[in-house]
Amino acid sequence: PILTGGLLMLVLDLHLNTQFYDASFNGDPVLYQHLFWFFGHPEVYIIILPAFGVVSQTLSTSAGKLVFGGPSMILAMGCITVLGSLVWA
Repeated sequence: PILTGGLLMLVLDLHLNTQFYDASFNGDPVLYQHLFWFFGHPEVYIIILPAFGVVSQTLSTSAGKLVFGGPSMILAMGCITVLGSLVWA
């Protein structure tokens, strides 16, 4: 919803001559950057979680050993998921 809102505001500025980003009409020229950061920052945490799982599974398979602290790693990944989702919402 955040990125969609930012894109909608950008399209309205381009096609309907609104002043969301025009500083001469009290708009904020960096508002789009702030909206994108608000969307993109938590998304990084959500996207990196599958990579954590793939790397740990690949290393344990190639080494032929169990992952040290497997339950702790799963708990940490769950905490990252919850915190990333809270920041995103």
